[in-house]
Amino acid sequence: MLKKTHNLFVLLLVLAISNLQAQSQSEKALAQAESGVYGTSIESYKDYLLHNPKDYKVCLELADVLVTSGRYTEAESYFNMIPEDAPEYKLMGRQYVSLLKKMGRYNDVPVLLADYFNTFPDQQTILLKNVENAIAAMSKPAKYDIVTMPSNSRTSDFGLTFYNNIPVFSSLREDILMDEIQRESNSETPAHKTFKYNAAKNRMEYITGINSKINRIGPVSYAQNVSKCAYIETKLNEHFNMDKDFRNASVHIATLNENGEMTSSKPFPYNEMGSSINSIFLSADGNTLYFASDRQGGFGGFDLYKSQYNNGKWSSPENLGPEVNSIYNEITPHFFNNTIYFASDDPNGLGGYDIYSATFTDGKWQEVIQLEREINSPEDDFFPAFNAGGDMFFTSSRTGGSGMMDIYKSIILESNIPHPIVNEIPKAVSLEELARETQKHTVKDNNNHAVSLSENDVKTTSFTLPVFDPAKVGPAKATDDVLSEAHRTAVDELVPLTEVFFIQLASMSAVKPNYSKYKPLLRLGNVYRIISGNTIKIKLGYFSDRKEAEDVLAKVKASGFNDAFITLEILNTAQMELMLSSKDDKSFSDAGNFNTSNKEVINEYKAANKYKVRLASYEDPIWFEVNKVKDLGRVEQWTKGTWTIFILAGYTTYEEAKRVQMQAYNRGFKTAEVVVDNNGILERIQQN
Repeated sequence: MLKKTHNLFVLLLVLAISNLQAQSQSEKALAQAESGVYGTSIESYKDYLLHNPKDYKVCLELADVLVTSGRYTEAESYFNMIPEDAPEYKLMGRQYVSLLKKMGRYNDVPVLLADYFNTFPDQQTILLKNVENAIAAMSKPAKYDIVTMPSNSRTSDFGLTFYNNIPVFSSLREDILMDEIQRESNSETPAHKTFKYNAAKNRMEYITGINSKINRIGPVSYAQNVSKCAYIETKLNEHFNMDKDFRNASVHIATLNENGEMTSSKPFPYNEMGSSINSIFLSADGNTLYFASDRQGGFGGFDLYKSQYNNGKWSSPENLGPEVNSIYNEITPHFFNNTIYFASDDPNGLGGYDIYSATFTDGKWQEVIQLEREINSPEDDFFPAFNAGGDMFFTSSRTGGSGMMDIYKSIILESNIPHPIVNEIPKAVSLEELARETQKHTVKDNNNHAVSLSENDVKTTSFTLPVFDPAKVGPAKATDDVLSEAHRTAVDELVPLTEVFFIQLASMSAVKPNYSKYKPLLRLGNVYRIISGNTIKIKLGYFSDRKEAEDVLAKVKASGFNDAFITLEILNTAQMELMLSSKDDKSFSDAGNFNTSNKEVINEYKAANKYKVRLASYEDPIWFEVNKVKDLGRVEQWTKGTWTIFILAGYTTYEEAKRVQMQAYNRGFKTAEVVVDNNGILERIQQN
C-alpha cells in the first residue's frame, strides 16, 4: 500500500513539474513577444502548443504576434482553431475581423464569421458596420497617385520628416557603411538609425546624436524656424509594433549647429516610467511638442498630447481631448497649416492604422476626417508629414513595397488634365547597340570629349568595351577568371528562370494599351507588358508567394478589375517590359521626388547625376554580385533582349565617377568604365 501511495505521489509530482514547465514556456513566449523578439516568440508559442493544443488563450496570443509580424495567413489558422464553446471564442471576433480587413478581404467577413454572429448577435451590427464603412471608403474615386520613395530598402523605413526641406527618416537598413569611429561608438547590430538625404551626392548620411551615437535614434522632428529638434531614443526590431514596442523609449530635445548637427540635448521632463511615448512632432518655433503617449488619464490606449515651452520650462502635458482622441490608439502627430494629421486604429478604418486630420478653428478642434483611400490602405498607414511645398508623405506596411514598412508620397490627380503614361525608364541597350549609338552622339564636358567606336578608333579609347563571350557565363564556367568569385544573388534584380506569380489584368492583340488606367494599382506592384506571340498581356507583379498574390488579387478586384486572375510563370526579361513603376524616372528624380513640380530642382538633379560607371554586362544577370558595389552608388539595371547591363549612378563630376570606377575595378569588375547618361544614351568620354 505504501509503495502504491509513493508511486502516486511521484506521478503527481511529475505532472506538477510538467505543468509548471509548460506554464513557464508560455510565459517565456509572451515575454519574448513583449520584448519585440517576435520570431523567437512565435517558435516558443508553437512549441508550447504542440503539447498544449487546447490552450486557446495562447492561440490568441500567438495569432496576435503573427499579425504583428505580417504573417496573416498563419494568424488566421490559429483563429480557426478556437472552438465555439471556448471562452476565447467571443474574444477573437474583433481580432479576426481586423485581420481580414488588413488582408483586404472585406467580403469574407460575413461568410467566415457567420457562426460567430449567430452565437453573438450583439457583435454582428458593430463589426459588419465597420466593414461596410471600409468598403464604402474603398469605393470612392481616386484623388491621388501614390509613389514609393527611392530611399526605401528591403527593411523597414519609416517616420519621414524634413530639415530645411531635406528628407530625414528612420530605418533598420544596414547597407550604409560607417567609418571606423562610428563603428566603435555603435557596435550593436541590427539597430535602427536615422538618415538624411544628401541631394548633392545622391546618398544617405547618418543623423548623429551626442557622443557620436547613431544606433537607436529616431524618429526625429525638427523645428523649422530655430535650431532645435526632438528625437526618440528606443530599441526597435524589424517588425516593431507602434502600440507595443516603445516601452523603454525616451524623448530628448536637442540644440543644433549651423550644419544641423546635435550639439547638446536634454531629456523631455515628462518621460515617465510605466508609460510610453512612441511619436513626436516639434512645432516650427520649437515651443510646442505634440506627442502620442499611453500614460494614465487618457481616453484609450495611446492619446495625443501637447506640451509648451515657456520661460525655460516645458508645461505639463495637455490631452488634446475627445474631439481628437478616442478609446482606440491615436499616434504619429504632424501639425501643418493649422491642421493636425495623425493615425488611429479605429475599427471603422480600412484595416490597421489609418491617417486622419482635424483642424483647429475658433479655439477648438473641428470634426476628425479620414483621409482618402489611396493614402490609407487595409494595412497600417501612419507618420504623415509635409514638406515646405505642401507635398504629403507617409509610412505604410501595405503590400507592394520594398520592405516591411516603406515611405510613400501622395500626388494629387488633376482630373481636368490628361495624365501621361508613365514610361520614362532609361533606354536599355546591348553592347552592340551601345557602340552604334555612341557613334551618333557627342558629349562635351570641360577637357573631356566623346570618341567614336568605329573599328579604327577603338584602340584610342581610355577603356575598351569587353567582347562578350557567352561561353564565359554560367555554372559550367564558374571557375573562369571573370566569374571566379561570382555567386548567385537576387537583390532587387530580375532573376530569369525563377517561377513567380503575376496577376494578369488584360490581354489584347495589335492594340496599344492605355496604361494610365492601371496607375491606381502601383500601390500593389509594378505593371509589365509581356509579349507572347502576337498577344500583349498586361500583368501586375511579381510575387514569390501564392498567398501574397491571392491577397493582392482581392485588392485588384476591389479596385474594379474584376476579370483579373493569377498566373504562374518563369521570369523572362527578353519578353517583358516594365511599363509602370513606382520607382521609374518620374518618381525617382531623387531631389525632384520631394518637389516634383519644381523643374529647376529636377534639371539640377539630372545635370548633377549624368556621370555613371558601367560595371559589366551579362546574358544571365544572376551572376552579378551586387553586394560588392552597392555601397559605391545607386545600382541600375538596364536590359534589352537577352542583355543585362549593370550601372552605378549618381556622380556629380567625372573625377568622382573615375574614383568609383577604380574602386569597382579593384573589387573584380575589370571592365568597369565611366560613361555619361545623355537622355537615355550611354556615351563614353575620354580625356585629352
